[in-house]
Amino acid sequence: MSRRSRRVTMKDIAEATGFTVNTVSHALKDLKDISEETKKVIRQKAREMGYLTNLVAVSMRSGKTNTLAIIIPDIGNPFFATKVKEMDALLRDNGYSSIIINTDENSEKEYESVRMAISRKVDGIIICPTQTRTDIFDLMIENSIPYVVIGRKFSGHLYYSVVWDDVRAGYLATEHLVRQGKKRILYLNGPPHISSSNDRLAGYKLCLEKHGIGFDEKLVTEADIVETLGCNCIYSILEKQVVFDAIFAFSDFIAFAAVATLHMIGVDVPVVGVDDILSDLNLPVKLSSVGVRKDNEAHAIIKMLFEQMKDAPTSTPHIVVIETFLVNRDN
Repeated sequence: MSRRSRRVTMKDIAEATGFTVNTVSHALKDLKDISEETKKVIRQKAREMGYLTNLVAVSMRSGKTNTLAIIIPDIGNPFFATKVKEMDALLRDNGYSSIIINTDENSEKEYESVRMAISRKVDGIIICPTQTRTDIFDLMIENSIPYVVIGRKFSGHLYYSVVWDDVRAGYLATEHLVRQGKKRILYLNGPPHISSSNDRLAGYKLCLEKHGIGFDEKLVTEADIVETLGCNCIYSILEKQVVFDAIFAFSDFIAFAAVATLHMIGVDVPVVGVDDILSDLNLPVKLSSVGVRKDNEAHAIIKMLFEQMKDAPTSTPHIVVIETFLVNRDN
């Protein structure tokens, strides 16, 4: 077809699918008189044929844009990139497109990101928050925006949330090193205002206690969760002459930075992380890590969001916890 060919119409889609023009129209408008199976067939054919919906007109008629915002702290971290990929694929299968917004773990950027998403009339927001403010939830609730918090939870506040079992994650990562005979395990933690940092620290302490190993606060230090070139906190630990024989890192990102730093200074100790990003990346490196079934996590997030987007939502704010497990790559 030439570049000046006419646009695909609903009549073209009707002829290609065998449905009536009226059925095609109602399916593309997401009206209730058309089954979800039929909608899926028609939407798929529309995409294949290059049908372009007048999104402004559809939005004005239905009050929906079929667009969701996914707001994350660090798109440069493969952990978040793969998480977004899983969610975006599910959303596309259900006729939604995504706006991806990066906050750099900055609360001001986060607040403006939520404002921008609401101003663009998104149908819902999925957010991994910085956890330094809660007024973003006031914005979403006041504007009746369905939302899901991912990866983090707020003490004293109950929001729609899907989180990992981070206490278990900390326990499993620490136990992996204890079983190798390690007793001086350095924990490179995230910031204390992040719930998963506290939960993984709790799991670390719990494991040490169970195995009769005394807790040493000198072996817990905060690492930069967005650094990529090296792990500067290790130098500080060595300057203080703190002895360690293994490292448990809050995230795989920190773990890789730690491995790079250890290599530069000629120290050889086992390192374990959390996130299991290597299950999604073909890299010539080995890192044992704690992870989850990421497809299960994505389904839980989208299900929670869609439950709120129903015309008569029946759910109330609650937390879904995803089971964590260790992926051993030491052998």
